[in-house]
Amino acid sequence: MHNYLLEIGVEEIPSDYVKNTKIQLKEKFEKLLSENKLSYEDVEIESTPRRFMVLLKNVAETAQQEVISVRGPSAKIAYDEDNNPSRALLGFLKGQKAELSDVIIKEQKGEDYVFVEKKEKSKSLEEILKENVYEIVKSISFPRSMRWGGKSIRWARPIRWFVSLLDDKVLDFDAEGIEVGNITKGHRTLGSDKIVIENISEYEAKLKENYVILRGKDRRDIILKGLNSVSSQVGGEYMKDEDLLDEVVNIVEYPTVLVGEIDHSYLELPREVITTPMKDHQRYFPILDDKKKLLPYFCLVRNGDDYESQNVIEGNKKVLVARLEDAKFFYDLDAANTLESYVKDLDNLVFFEGLGNMGQKTKRLVELATSYQKELSLGDDIAEDAKRAAYLSKADLVTRMVVEFTELQGTMGAIYALNSGENQRVATAIKEQYLPKNQNSETPKSVVGILLAIADKMDSIVGLYAIENYVTGSRDPFGLRRAALGIINIILENGIDVDIKKLIAEALLVYTEINALAFDYDKTMDETLTFIKDRLKNKLLDDGYRYDIVNSVINTNFTNILKMSEKVKAVSDFIGENDDSLSYLIRINNLTKESEDREIREDLLETDLERKFYEEITKLENFGLVSSADYKKELENIQATSLVGNDYLDNTMINVDNEEVKNNRLAMLNLLKRRMAKIFDISEIVR
Repeated sequence: MHNYLLEIGVEEIPSDYVKNTKIQLKEKFEKLLSENKLSYEDVEIESTPRRFMVLLKNVAETAQQEVISVRGPSAKIAYDEDNNPSRALLGFLKGQKAELSDVIIKEQKGEDYVFVEKKEKSKSLEEILKENVYEIVKSISFPRSMRWGGKSIRWARPIRWFVSLLDDKVLDFDAEGIEVGNITKGHRTLGSDKIVIENISEYEAKLKENYVILRGKDRRDIILKGLNSVSSQVGGEYMKDEDLLDEVVNIVEYPTVLVGEIDHSYLELPREVITTPMKDHQRYFPILDDKKKLLPYFCLVRNGDDYESQNVIEGNKKVLVARLEDAKFFYDLDAANTLESYVKDLDNLVFFEGLGNMGQKTKRLVELATSYQKELSLGDDIAEDAKRAAYLSKADLVTRMVVEFTELQGTMGAIYALNSGENQRVATAIKEQYLPKNQNSETPKSVVGILLAIADKMDSIVGLYAIENYVTGSRDPFGLRRAALGIINIILENGIDVDIKKLIAEALLVYTEINALAFDYDKTMDETLTFIKDRLKNKLLDDGYRYDIVNSVINTNFTNILKMSEKVKAVSDFIGENDDSLSYLIRINNLTKESEDREIREDLLETDLERKFYEEITKLENFGLVSSADYKKELENIQATSLVGNDYLDNTMINVDNEEVKNNRLAMLNLLKRRMAKIFDISEIVR
């Protein structure tokens, strides 16, 4: 068994590229080993800002040889009357590089055929790695990539070296002139730029000697310990932020946590005005007291040791203070006016080429606030607040504060709204309109915020699809996937029973009224529905539901996100409990594939068994299908008819010559099929 170490040495890679790069490397190397039938213990991936490590553990030297049977001509034509090999047989043997002595006669489907058995040739691990390592590295995809030095490879940042060791020997491969060997580099300023790795077992230790902590978990633990220590020294605790922590872990190789202090006067600014420059621009952690109020301190994570740490703190403090001074200036400037006074300036801010300006978007949102309030059944008491929140929703985009700190959109709008005398419901909705910000973040909690968030996202999706600016592959510059998933999560978390087609139609209508936008209505409706349906499908798959179950529901008449989700849960639960007895429902579906018969005539029922089956299917309870429990109950009721139904199908010919009787019997089965089809398409289920 062998171990293989690959280190990809790069210039500092963006932190938000790291996770997906590691996933791709792991998947691609696992696939390489599996496709070549090489057994292995593990594929381990680690990274720092300047390197990705791939470690293949306990990999077999070669795949186990498999014997393959290759079929040739039938025995009848393989030999002549005198049992001599025919041209057909000799041609087959030549093609397979086999001898007459290799021939085996086997029976297949009632006829004898000639076979030869061949041992499949397998390459060694060394050959496989030499041929594929660089190709795998080249195949890694990034949101943005670059070329350098006339090479064909595109990567997020230039690759400067490879460490490639099979056990303790260098495994060379063609990397378009990039150095491949056993030499790596340490920390950019503290470590050696020529570290010789004699064997794989010393790799991690030698990096640590040169101020590189290889494992992200170890760097995280060091950072967390430091954050807790320095924040407690000033009588507080650091502000928890997993996204910021993940980012910092991926931008340092040797973390050291330090603490700095700012003037108390800055604490008079709104909390977000202070924390945004700290976190989003400087990647500092604010410090809070025991009442969760800001203290005039910040934690910074240095990529290095504690040498001359006070100078480092002072340098970072100067940068932060400069940003806080800017923020204070912009805030004071903005606060001199009401939020409403900025609305008129939105006419000068482009929304998207072909879709007008943000002033027009604001007008559309006001219209949607009224129509969506009714469609979403969110209560009449929010009508005025919804329109007011929509009217003010984008006003902060033209304030100096948001122009400088774009990540504060919505947040500053809420602050300025309250400063201008708007009520809390309006202010909260303005802040919540951009939620959720990603797949796992919180959704709006206020009713007005829910309405505005759905309207804002739907307006963007529908508008871009109306001008045929579709999401394709990795291209999604306006974050429409995130917007669609946001709508889905808001609807599911709040149990909103709404026809998504109506929401799309309302959004298209206001584009024609306010923008006089011309577009293909049917095409835009279909494309938008499909786009949202695909996002729901992906979410359900991510939630762990079987792909065939998801398809069986999603591929029916999709217009209601909540009901689709409830149906998937119901079908999943039902199949999990009734998988062995699904054959009855499948049988009904197969028998009625070519039939649409609906009318059932009692006078055409010929036997007691047939009459009993008719009674069973017509006494099924009719009730409103709303929740997953309702859908599951409906499926269980249909399944319950199998006690009589299987007996009926076993003892009754459905497709008889008498057309009236045949159609009557198919109509009875269609009754069950139609009820089933309201929930899922059983033909999609894989057994």
